[in-house]
Amino acid sequence: MRIKRSFLTGIFLILTVAGCRQSGRWYQEVRDLYYGIPVQVRYYPANEQLSKQVWAYLESIDDVFNDYKAGSEISIINRRNDTGDVTLSPMLADAFGKARQAWQFSEGVFDITCAPIRNLWKQAAKQGALPSDAEVAVVRERCGLNWVELDGTRLTLLKTGLQFDFGGIVKGMVADHVIEMLKAGGAQSALVQIGGETAAFGLSQKKKPFHIAIQHPEVRDGVWSVIQDPGTGLSTSTSGNYENPIRINGQVFYHIVDPRTGYPAKTQIVSVSIAFPQTGKNWLADALATTGVLLGPEKTFEIIRPFGGEAMFLLKESNGELREVSSSGWKTFK
Repeated sequence: MRIKRSFLTGIFLILTVAGCRQSGRWYQEVRDLYYGIPVQVRYYPANEQLSKQVWAYLESIDDVFNDYKAGSEISIINRRNDTGDVTLSPMLADAFGKARQAWQFSEGVFDITCAPIRNLWKQAAKQGALPSDAEVAVVRERCGLNWVELDGTRLTLLKTGLQFDFGGIVKGMVADHVIEMLKAGGAQSALVQIGGETAAFGLSQKKKPFHIAIQHPEVRDGVWSVIQDPGTGLSTSTSGNYENPIRINGQVFYHIVDPRTGYPAKTQIVSVSIAFPQTGKNWLADALATTGVLLGPEKTFEIIRPFGGEAMFLLKESNGELREVSSSGWKTFK
């Protein structure tokens, strides 16, 4: 559902971590993976073997989900252009399962089959010409997760021309898995950050809960607000249109496209932040931050409530001013 160069590029709002310093036996490292996306891993106590395992996993993700990499697992599936069964790796099967859950609770708004729509708008930006309604209608006919069946690791394609884009969910899944690896490896505290996805548990180097600063949408390196781990762990995601919107002939469009219409989301919603007071929910936060841009505050609040999460929207008014709209429990993270 996102226009991007690879599955992890196009992160348009990077959450920064406040109030943490290197000390003692903490491990901390930041690497640029996946075409320059900053990935931070920070945990206590340091464990050299565990760190190697974590980075090996992080570096393997591109070979599965990068639909712009010819030899990746998802690229091979996207090039099939036929119907029938495909045997998936456990990692990709898990992603398809979670994507189906997101498709169901969003009533079809979160749809990983919208890669053809994404590609149409990406090409339009390169050519400097808006796609026609007819062109949009053609690519929409190639989309729909209802044309896919999943049984364990067996994926059945019921329609030709299906192509998949996991950009709206995979970063959160990866953050969740790294946190699981760190907990299993004996970490007592940790923070994992993959662009706009942040997961944390335990206390920071300053013996305080981890604080996450949400970027101000109109002030580069500025902070709109700060949220913190309420003491039970934190899964949080932010999606915005700050860094790399679609630009065609001077017009600015959202990088998130709507599978219901084939057109980009409206730009009045400047950003969406989702937070859960526990780890293991970053995949859900990632998907909800994406769908929130399309569904708006009230519908998102309705969807997120049963999952135990909260949301914060930044909206641009007609006079250009920003307005914050939050769910009732957002104060949990203040």
